[in-house]
Amino acid sequence: MLKFIFFLFSLILFCFLGNWYIYLISLFFFFFFFFLVFSFFDYFIFISYFFMIDSLSFIFCCLSTWIFILVLISVYFHYYFDYLSKIYIFCFHFLLFFLILDFVVVDFFYFYFFFECSLIPLFLLIFGWGYQPERLSAGLFLIFYTLFGSFPFLFSVFYLNNFYGCFNYLFFNFISNNFLMFIILFSFLIKFPLFGFHLWLPSAHVEAPTSGSMILAGIMLSLGGYGFIRCLNYIYYFLFDYGYFFISICLLGCFYISMFCMIQSDLSVLVAYSSICHMGMVICGLFTMTGLGLIGSISFMVAHGFVSSGLFYLIGIIYDRLGSRSFFIVKGLLNYLPSLSFFWFLFCVMNMSCPPSLNLFSEVCLIISILSWSFKTIFFFFFILFFSACYSIMIFSLTQHGLFSSDLILVSSCCVREYFVLILHCFPIFFMMFDLFFFFL
Repeated sequence: MLKFIFFLFSLILFCFLGNWYIYLISLFFFFFFFFLVFSFFDYFIFISYFFMIDSLSFIFCCLSTWIFILVLISVYFHYYFDYLSKIYIFCFHFLLFFLILDFVVVDFFYFYFFFECSLIPLFLLIFGWGYQPERLSAGLFLIFYTLFGSFPFLFSVFYLNNFYGCFNYLFFNFISNNFLMFIILFSFLIKFPLFGFHLWLPSAHVEAPTSGSMILAGIMLSLGGYGFIRCLNYIYYFLFDYGYFFISICLLGCFYISMFCMIQSDLSVLVAYSSICHMGMVICGLFTMTGLGLIGSISFMVAHGFVSSGLFYLIGIIYDRLGSRSFFIVKGLLNYLPSLSFFWFLFCVMNMSCPPSLNLFSEVCLIISILSWSFKTIFFFFFILFFSACYSIMIFSLTQHGLFSSDLILVSSCCVREYFVLILHCFPIFFMMFDLFFFFL
């Protein structure tokens, strides 16, 4: 495991040299060898004092590296000629480094430490390369919401370390204190985010640059799910006793947010709120404590990572050309960017979980697990899935059709690099459907 960590650490040299091309090729090699080495092993591999790779870590490490490669290709011409390009790629690389470490550590204290470390480069990306002056308040929202949820978790880790002598993923004792279990769980629910603690996410997405939104949607939201899954064995009794309360909040929240998406005028806010709605379904699936709920949650986080990241990239392409994300201005794109309209259609269709995307398999697993928990939830699912389809169709129809703005006359067509990034977003979602055993841990 250390060879891969040292390889990632050694790439810092290319950050200071400012040679993006060699850095990108090296990152491709890292992904190739990482995937090749670990895909032939069983559940556990390379357990050491600090690090461990299992099938869950492997999935999220591959997702992180793939998304970061796509982000780097997408922003190549934006920031390569910027005089701050070395600082940008330095923040970018350290964010990847801390996220990979977050997924391979075995102890909860190191998980907390590397997660808080990953917030610093993300905070700098939003502050330094965001679009509006409101990015300052959005960055502070992000920091304080996560710190508010994470500090009690840190104290609980110290307490359990003192009481039991260790608190890591291989820890076999059940925690009997309900308050302690709630603190551990609450820190991950804010990272998802849970409905009611979600206000930091839309503001961070709107103010972050396109690369920041892709990373936030693709990877940072999955960290909450990853930590939740790691804690399932120790907070089992809490989930059993109070699961109905959190599932009720999530279903009600998904219902409200899916209706709220229908009245949005900003594309970025709409996609951010749809992410909250999708993550609410993941939380419900995990609270059911069923095998299908776990499989559906993991696959949904992976699928959502690619689809949401692709949608934010499409919005970034339009924002670079028109300087706006409003439905009132972004209209009639079918007339001037017809090839891009195909990708708008693909990602909107995948966002509403149509076959043959991985989202369909994920939603089927989640719905079966939640309906097996209580059949009364079908009322909520009827409206949630209906409104999800409505706002996904609304994104496509309002942006591609209608009377186009006169500004579109000056719009340049897309380049091959942009189509390449969009194809690499679609490729894993469709082809993972051919090997779903990948998610059966």
